[in-house]
Amino acid sequence: MVDVGLEQAFAKVRAFLEGDFEHPGLTLYDLQNLVGYNSRIKTDGPLSYTMPPEPALSGVAAVRLYYYPKDPEVNLIVEIEDKARKRHLRHFKWNGISWTAPRGLKSDLTATREVLPSIEEVGGDFFLGYATEEARELAEAIRRGEAAGAKYMLCTRDNTRIFYAPTSSPPTIPCPRCGNTNMIFKTLTLATPEDRIEAILREQRALRTALEDLLLYLKRKLGP
Repeated sequence: MVDVGLEQAFAKVRAFLEGDFEHPGLTLYDLQNLVGYNSRIKTDGPLSYTMPPEPALSGVAAVRLYYYPKDPEVNLIVEIEDKARKRHLRHFKWNGISWTAPRGLKSDLTATREVLPSIEEVGGDFFLGYATEEARELAEAIRRGEAAGAKYMLCTRDNTRIFYAPTSSPPTIPCPRCGNTNMIFKTLTLATPEDRIEAILREQRALRTALEDLLLYLKRKLGP
């Protein structure tokens, strides 16, 4: 998944550090001035500077520079905090001319991309991270009462269930039906085959909730 705001922020930081045709790149001396470093004051750091808001950074929560005066390997850490409050760190060392990559640490100024697994809908439930055939097999096992222990998220608004693959970490996605972000993590404890009537009723409840939300949205947009 491409986060456009994150991409723009990384492009801005890249231009800030490396420079362009109109502006020189950031030097160690420039960084020291930004963070208020004084050689007479003994400190191991870090000293920090937060880049001021501007259109290129509007897609992230903050961009911060951390200066470590005494560290022999890392002089600068760039922290970009996205709108989801995830931190993306890049590490640099000043070689006297430019910022280079410290040994074994990430300094590539490209946005971190999160690739979400595919999602399938089978029998009124959603399956995240499963191939189509795997999703169908699990749906059938749920119907027969043979899927105890399966992990899923439950929507607190319309009871939509999202089963996710055990090989992946628990996802943080909204309900695919209503967009609700308030999800509960649960484990299936079904010991008897699921009543098909109950499954149909669950699907109908989810559909009714989605229709009600759509009607409310249309009323807000179109007026009385």
